Amino acid sequence: MENKDSPPSRNKPALNPATAPVPTAKPAPPATFKPAPAAPAPTQATAPAARPAAPAAQPAKGPATAKPEAAPDAMAKVKAFYDRVFPVDSPQRKSGPFIVIAVVIIVLLLAKCAVSSVGEKISAATQVRAEEKRIQSTGVLVVKSNWPEATVEATPSATTDHPAPESVKGVLGQPLPRLAPGKYAVTLHADGWPDAHSEVDVPAGQQTEVTINFKSGSLRLDSDPTGATVKLGNAVLGKTPLVIPRLPPGPCALSFEYPSWPAVSLKVAVTENVESAETVRLPHGSLTVETFPAGATVLVGGKNVGKTPLTLENVPAGEKKIKVQAADYPALDVKAVVEDRGEAKLSLQLGAYFPALDPEALFRGIWVPDDPNRIAPPDDTTGPYQSQNGIVKNLNRKRLHQSWLNKRYHFSAVVKAYDAASGKLEFVEQENAFSKYRVTAVLTPEARKDPALVAPLAKGATRTLSLYGLLTAVEEPRWPSKVIRFEISAADLLH
Repeated sequence: MENKDSPPSRNKPALNPATAPVPTAKPAPPATFKPAPAAPAPTQATAPAARPAAPAAQPAKGPATAKPEAAPDAMAKVKAFYDRVFPVDSPQRKSGPFIVIAVVIIVLLLAKCAVSSVGEKISAATQVRAEEKRIQSTGVLVVKSNWPEATVEATPSATTDHPAPESVKGVLGQPLPRLAPGKYAVTLHADGWPDAHSEVDVPAGQQTEVTINFKSGSLRLDSDPTGATVKLGNAVLGKTPLVIPRLPPGPCALSFEYPSWPAVSLKVAVTENVESAETVRLPHGSLTVETFPAGATVLVGGKNVGKTPLTLENVPAGEKKIKVQAADYPALDVKAVVEDRGEAKLSLQLGAYFPALDPEALFRGIWVPDDPNRIAPPDDTTGPYQSQNGIVKNLNRKRLHQSWLNKRYHFSAVVKAYDAASGKLEFVEQENAFSKYRVTAVLTPEARKDPALVAPLAKGATRTLSLYGLLTAVEEPRWPSKVIRFEISAADLLH
């Protein structure tokens, strides 16, 4: 129903929203883009009877009159742009909405990143300003010292507000930052040293450097023999000869260690700003080892130290376990005691360490008693175990070869005769519980050249002689003799 009191619009007469014709000047939008529908116009059936016409019936003023036309115009521009990018006949038109959505998402993400980057820059700038303000309100302390292994502890002076302040710890040469301005008690700690103390005033906004040195003296050390490792507690100071430029004043306990030697302790008094000198002797002596024959290998404490004849200097004092090894000779395990500043000497007859030739023990192991009822001789009268003279009476030849022959023994007895041309010795006849026996030996060419031993024998002198050699034969006698003969070959004399 028309409101007669309202003045007509400047451009158009007022229209009743219920009967207003639909504008036909612009085509309707395509089906793919549907603009938001305008609010339904009130009708006479829904309009209240007691109130005047709805405000929409009044003429629009200012910008309100442009809004109904702006939306269709903007949508038309969007549609025209869309048709240019994705023509109607283009195969990409179906995927156009998805591409649009993807572009919108990318734009939103870029916008978010830009906002985040700006926020981070603002936050970083804020932190920098806060850090600069904190630096201006605090101080920095750098501590140096003559003992680089020391650690630093700085404790602020107690105040009424903070009666028990916490200390700050660090290392030499490294800044201690963000210290509240004021006085600090600085203490240096180092193993084996008394603490060093000093008081430092730390102002705000500045770096303060202070040098705190430990009180010390120096020590010049040497050892006999040189090359000993010097230790202060568990710390290695070096090897002698050695100058230790800094040691804490007062009594100092050092240890000197040498490879395979017992450690030697030294207590010395270190004086502040004074260089003291000490020489430590590690107890030692010399060791000489000789063997007959020469050329044996010597091991001391399991370590090969050379061949005989051998003299070792700077041997630690004390008992030494020595092993002597030589081809065709039994290995010897002997001991020697080396005294400080003394000389220990070993002279070893390698042949003397072969087992002794004991005829009675030999007979006991192979003897076959006489049996008047026995018709055949004992076994092994022929073959590899047969005797040289073909006589087999009371000796088991197989046992003799397996247990006694072709082995080295040493033997000592009175010489009966000596043939210098052949080097053959004959010892006096002896007797045991089983039989009489006589031992003969043929000396080696080297043994025949020993004038001190052989010359008296060539003159017919009777003397006791010790030798060692290879037992090559044990022969029973022909009747009527009852003396069993032992033969030793390649015999060398024992001195």
